Amino acid sequence: MKKKIRHSMDIALTALGIGVIFTAVIMGYTLEVRMQLPIALFGVLLMEAGIWGLSAKLFPNERKFITLRAELDGMVDLVRELNSSALSDSDAAGEHFDRTLAEMHESVNRMSQLAGIQAHVADRK
Repeated sequence: MKKKIRHSMDIALTALGIGVIFTAVIMGYTLEVRMQLPIALFGVLLMEAGIWGLSAKLFPNERKFITLRAELDGMVDLVRELNSSALSDSDAAGEHFDRTLAEMHESVNRMSQLAGIQAHVADRK
């Protein structure tokens, strides 16, 4: 849920920044350049805050099962490796496929040991 909030905030900040910049440009006929420039600069700063994802600092991602998540990320990499081995036409592809499959089984065993182990550390991804 917080991931959606962070993503929405980033989009909103970017859109708001663009809106402020357009306002500064459109109001150019009624505003002096001394007022126009700070308004446009503020819009650029808002837009950059959205682009760089600075809302993640306000809503940090707190994972409870960090080690299990790291193992799962490794499993996803193994799935990609297994798929590329299956698609490969080289002679060593069969051996690589079997080796990757064995690594996946080991990873599942590690996941079964890590399941339920919590670590309350903020993950700043």
